Amino acid sequence: MLEGALMRRYRIACWMLGIGMSLGIARVAAEPMPAPGVDYRARARAPQGVEMSVAHHEGRLRMEIDSDNLSNGMVSLIDLGRHDMIVLMDMPGMDRIAVEMDLPPGFSYSDANRQGIRAGTGEVLGEACELWRFETKALAQPVESCITADGIVLKTSTSVDGKPLVLFEVLELERAPQDPARFVLPKGVKVRRLPSSMRSLLPDLVR
Repeated sequence: MLEGALMRRYRIACWMLGIGMSLGIARVAAEPMPAPGVDYRARARAPQGVEMSVAHHEGRLRMEIDSDNLSNGMVSLIDLGRHDMIVLMDMPGMDRIAVEMDLPPGFSYSDANRQGIRAGTGEVLGEACELWRFETKALAQPVESCITADGIVLKTSTSVDGKPLVLFEVLELERAPQDPARFVLPKGVKVRRLPSSMRSLLPDLVR
């Protein structure tokens, strides 16, 4: 039961990282895509009723995912320099669980090989952003992300069966200094590594 819950949350976390945050790409592009360069916090939405908050501080991301399918929510702490992620989960009747895992190759937000093709300009929340087009192994159609000059992903979209689909869209954004303590593991929480046997069960999107 526990492993099933961990897998479910890990799939959602990696899905958001790989698609919503425009991380995993096929190498078909020509230019490096911008990486986040400022402290910020944002509120965003994704398909299937997923809502999340995202914050960035000095190369670290904090993602808090809420969903009707995840009554207890989930927090992911991502170290861009180390290319790893810790997922914090509150399980009914249990102490808080922390699972550590490496980000799959090509899925690191700061990956130097993260490249795309410039595809024009856009605007989200009144902010100008540049469109970057890239491909993922998980989707048959190209994906476009609108990214600000300081590296904040405002919107990511694609098409499915000829219809547009928004994968990730920022609803609120504030550039402001962030508390460094929110980007590290809370004291007293024990961390377990994700077993390799569980990683082998993940879909292609997150491997």
